[in-house]
Amino acid sequence: MKIELHPKTYRWARLAIAIVAVALTSYAAYAATQIQISNTGTVGITKDWQGITFSPPSSQPVCSTQLTYSGTPAAMAWGSIQQGSSATGYICVKNAGGTGSTYAVTTSLLTPSTGITVTYNGTSTLTSTPLQSSETSLIVVVVSVALSVPSPSSFSYTTTIQ
Repeated sequence: MKIELHPKTYRWARLAIAIVAVALTSYAAYAATQIQISNTGTVGITKDWQGITFSPPSSQPVCSTQLTYSGTPAAMAWGSIQQGSSATGYICVKNAGGTGSTYAVTTSLLTPSTGITVTYNGTSTLTSTPLQSSETSLIVVVVSVALSVPSPSSFSYTTTIQ
């Protein structure tokens, strides 16, 4: 069996190969700019603090109107965050104990330890102003992903409020 390519057929074959090459190049360029990050964030509370979490893309809550505070708030589900960007979630904290108490917020067990940052009201650790009994406070939690984080990646961390 002999295969012959006529000039007209040859042009169509070259065009089809060029279209496939452009499509593959475009897909590779798109894949190189995207990152899928599957993750969770655990919130642990000590003392007489109660909390409620709001995962992205929630809008900023009014903490004083929330009714479902808990000593064991739900983990924050961050979904996918692209390299070079960030996502914002919220934690409402309620003082269920004494008058004039302050709390401190810290991050631990952050994996990976480089390329992912977690901030609370713009800082890596946060100390609140004194809260009266039953008074509430809002914590704005921002998770940022550096361009250097490999794709695909996942991350996890623990937020402690004490």
